[in-house]
Amino acid sequence: MRWFVRVTTPLLLAGIAAVGPAGVAMAAPQAPERQWFLDALRVAEAHRISTGAGVTVAVIDSGVAAHPDLDGRVLPGVDLLTSDPAHKDPTFDSTGHGTAVAGVIAAGGPAPGRALGIAPGARILPVKITADGGAGLTVLDQGIRWAVDNGAKVINISQGVAGAAVARVRDAVQYAAEHDVVVVAAAGNRRPGDPAVPPMAAPANIPGVLGVGAVDSAGAVWADSAQGPELALTAPGVAIPVLYPDLTGDGPGYQTLAGGTSLAAPMVAGAAALVRSKHPDLTAPDVIQRLIATAADAGAPGRDPAYGFGRLNLVRALTEPVPTVSANPLGTPGSRQGTRTGPADDGRSWLPVLAIVGVVVVLVLAGAATVLFVALARRSR
Repeated sequence: MRWFVRVTTPLLLAGIAAVGPAGVAMAAPQAPERQWFLDALRVAEAHRISTGAGVTVAVIDSGVAAHPDLDGRVLPGVDLLTSDPAHKDPTFDSTGHGTAVAGVIAAGGPAPGRALGIAPGARILPVKITADGGAGLTVLDQGIRWAVDNGAKVINISQGVAGAAVARVRDAVQYAAEHDVVVVAAAGNRRPGDPAVPPMAAPANIPGVLGVGAVDSAGAVWADSAQGPELALTAPGVAIPVLYPDLTGDGPGYQTLAGGTSLAAPMVAGAAALVRSKHPDLTAPDVIQRLIATAADAGAPGRDPAYGFGRLNLVRALTEPVPTVSANPLGTPGSRQGTRTGPADDGRSWLPVLAIVGVVVVLVLAGAATVLFVALARRSR
């Protein structure tokens, strides 16, 4: 399942949902003029602090095609979908989904008519696991492991799986955690005909993963964004201009998507890249803690099923003092953690220390009592 939604106007890219493309893509010039999220997230201010340089972000998706706005930013990747070795090509993106996601993360801008991503200094590592119709999600776990083994420090997954594949994906997420990699995943969309917003699919609902929902330009939760107690953050995901590959021979260009958590997740993946570049000493749990602790609270106070910990705040995530943690505040993949009502304060890390201090105090008091007893006994003689 890909977390784009269908399109309702001719200038919007055909949405890609679980049922596949829903229309015909048309060129949309001057993409940056419609990148409202740049102002909403104060991207220009954030880029004066960090551009994500030195950080590799894996895009586990449908491939990442060549585009001028990604020149010099895409590393050699892998195609885990195609069985024929002669036709394996992570740069062939038959849907445009992976290219769009990659552009949200690292498009170079800022020339007129060019798109700008959240972390233009980062490098994209394409991991192709899907094509038309969503085939290939059965190798999502392999994609996560390959990304970890090939240098990714942040992984974006704008996909969702269910059923038998979940256990393998959970193990792969655990593998990423063991190798200090931040995993970001789209929470999912309500599909046409669904009576209600469905629960999030894996890996967004796996403890330890930054599950991301979508908000619009007013900061309100997008009506079709999946909700649930596992949601960690929300980010812009409505009316987002994206890069579009050359699928017709007319050259690559830009399209605008009506909405989707597929677009919100790479905003957060880009933010993680900014933080890892600015604070290279931080562990993956520290990066996650920084992102959720500095989010702009929205909806019900604290963590809630609609906004998670709140809306992404790039500048605060880069600049505010946030205490480090000893464990992922969103839990571990094998646990049932993930429903805290506030960012972790890591109070548990003091428990062993307090226990030791308590033992020392008892021993000191016992020793003092013994000395006093002996002294009194001698006097009584």
